[in-house]
Amino acid sequence: PASRNKALTAAVITLQQALKWETESLGSTHPVAANTLIQMGKYYYEMREYDEAVSVIRQAIRNLQNALGKNHPQVCKAILLLASIYERHGLNVSPEGVDKDEALLEIYVDALDPLKTSLGEVHPEVGLVYTKIGYLYGKKRDLGLSLLAYKAALKAYGEPTSTTLLGGMHPEVLSVWVRVTEHLHSMKNWGEVLVAGERALFFLRLAKKSLFREAELYTNHYSGASSTSDTASVNSISIVKTSKKSPIQITSGTYYSALYTTLSSLAQAHITLKNYQLARDACQESLQLGWEIALSSQPDDKSKGSNHEPLDPALHQLIRSLKRLGKVILLQKHYNDALECFLPCLELLRSSKTTESTLDTASVLGSLGFLYLKLKKFNESSNFLRECLRLYRKNGVDANDRETNKIKAWLEMAESREEDFEEPPTFLEIPIVI
Repeated sequence: PASRNKALTAAVITLQQALKWETESLGSTHPVAANTLIQMGKYYYEMREYDEAVSVIRQAIRNLQNALGKNHPQVCKAILLLASIYERHGLNVSPEGVDKDEALLEIYVDALDPLKTSLGEVHPEVGLVYTKIGYLYGKKRDLGLSLLAYKAALKAYGEPTSTTLLGGMHPEVLSVWVRVTEHLHSMKNWGEVLVAGERALFFLRLAKKSLFREAELYTNHYSGASSTSDTASVNSISIVKTSKKSPIQITSGTYYSALYTTLSSLAQAHITLKNYQLARDACQESLQLGWEIALSSQPDDKSKGSNHEPLDPALHQLIRSLKRLGKVILLQKHYNDALECFLPCLELLRSSKTTESTLDTASVLGSLGFLYLKLKKFNESSNFLRECLRLYRKNGVDANDRETNKIKAWLEMAESREEDFEEPPTFLEIPIVI
C-alpha cells in the first residue's frame, strides 16, 4: 500500500540522518553506524528496492569486518541476511555478468568462518550453510566440491550420532545422505555408494511415518479435518522441527523419488561389485516402487493420448528398473526368470512410437535373443537378434562395432540349430547400450 511505502520512506530518511550524526561523532566504521545501515537495508528490502538493500548491507559488512574482525557474530548475521536477499531476489541484484548462483555461493563461503567461530564446528546452522553450498556446487555439476560440502554438512549436523545430539532426526541429514549417495553413484565410487546408500536407506525407512504424519497434520489443519490415526503408533522417530530449509530437503511429496534413487544406486553398486543376491533384493524393491509410481502417474482411460506421445518419465524409470533386475537375474543364470523382466520391458518400450525403434529397445532385443539362445530356443533367439540388428542399422551403429559383431555371432549360432554349439560369451562380457 502507498501509506506503508510512505512510512518506510520516512523511516529511511530518519535513519540517513542518524547515520550522518553517527558517522560524524563515532566514525564511519563504528558498529553502531553499521547497524544503522543494516536497518536501512531491511527497510529498502520491504520497499522492494533490492539493489539499495544489497548496497547498504554490503557496506555494513565491510564496516563490521574492519571494526570487529571478519569472524565476529555480527558479521556472520549480516552476511546471512545478504544471502537471504540473494536467495529470494538474486536475479534482480546480481552484478552484471555475474550469475545469481555464483554470487550466492561466494556469500555462503564467506559466511562459514564467522558462523563456525560464533556457533562452533558442530551446529545445525553451520550444517545448513554447508548443505546450501553443496547444492550450489551440484547445480554447477562440480560433484567433487559438492560432495565435500555435503560431507562437511553431515559432520556439522553431528553424524553419525546426529539423532542423539539433536534429539531426533534432522530432515537435512536425511536429505544430504541421499544426495551424497547420488553423487557417489555418478562418480562410480561403488564402495562408498554402499556405505552412504545404506545410511540414506536407514534414515528413509526411519523417517517415513513421521514425514507423512506431518503432511497429514498440515492438511487436516488447513482443511478443518481431524486425524483418526493412532499418533503413538505412527512416529518411529521424531523429526527435528526447523523453519529453515535447503533446496534439497526431502518432504512427503519427494519421499518416494528419493527412496527409488537410493535403492537404484545401491542395486547398481552391488551389481558392479558382484554382490548379486543383494543387488537382486535392491532391484526387486526398487521395481515394486517403480510400478507403484508409474501406475499412480498414469491418466485415466478417457484422457489417454496416442502412442505417438513421448513415454511418461515414470515409465522410463520403470523400464530401467526392469532392465536392471533382468540383468542381475541373468548374471545369476536364472534365464527363465530373466525373461519375465525383459519381455514386459520390451512391451513398454513398444507402447510408444518415440521409443519402439530406439537403441534402448535394441538392447532389450539383444538380451532376449541371448536368453533364448541359452535356453536353446533357437527360432525365438533368431527373431529377436535379427530385429536387434535391424534397429542397430536404423540407429546408425557401425556394422563392425564390437556389440554388433557379438549379436551377429549369436545369430549365427541360433541359425545353425546345433545342440552342441560352442558356449557363447558370458553376459558380463557383453556391453549393453543403456
